[in-house]
Amino acid sequence: LTASAVDCVVAQRLARTLCANCKRQVVIERAVLEQAGFETDSDIEAYEPEGCSRCNGTGYRGRHGLYSVMAMSERLKDLTVTGAPQAEISSVAHEEGMLTLREDGLLKVREGMTSIAEVARVSV
Repeated sequence: LTASAVDCVVAQRLARTLCANCKRQVVIERAVLEQAGFETDSDIEAYEPEGCSRCNGTGYRGRHGLYSVMAMSERLKDLTVTGAPQAEISSVAHEEGMLTLREDGLLKVREGMTSIAEVARVSV
């Protein structure tokens, strides 16, 4: 009954937003990203916190959400009802367009909203 009642599953984490006044542009190498558990096919241009008077020296000002949304398709509902392993459900969800918290975080790093360290901190 639960599978038929659920339309989607959402996971959320709050990540600190980089201060627009003092963030510093850097290039993060693919090897460093992979070592930190991020999957990417190339180096990325990103930003890191610097610290200024507007952000009280933290390099961050405000927060925003990282989201993982799994829409429950008929295929996912069937897997849930039959008691399929988590890995299989996760694989199907990815095929259907779901992003993990880390993947959404990496997109926000590329957009300059937050740092890779912040995404790693909140999406363990």
